[in-house]
Amino acid sequence: MALAGTINARLDESLKRHGGQVLDRNGLSATEAVRRLYQYLEREQQVPSWMLDDAGSCEETARKRLRLRQLVGSAPLEAGCDARDEYRAHALEKCAPGVRE
Repeated sequence: MALAGTINARLDESLKRHGGQVLDRNGLSATEAVRRLYQYLEREQQVPSWMLDDAGSCEETARKRLRLRQLVGSAPLEAGCDARDEYRAHALEKCAPGVRE
């Protein structure tokens, strides 16, 4: 694929850092995430519905995310339990039942 253009976007440093962490955990670069968004736009000829949520819905989502962040670490885990491993196993089972790492 020939490079045809460059996108520059200004983001709050915290948003960039935290969003980058999510992309890293999922094995994506920022370039690949933007490329996939544009591929979706080209293929579907519409903006994803989650981008069009009204302000109230976005605020509610932000409140829920904040509450979840506040809860992180408030419940003790069993010794030797790694919540990331539990999440990974749950996500794998959800996406590919019967498949184990």
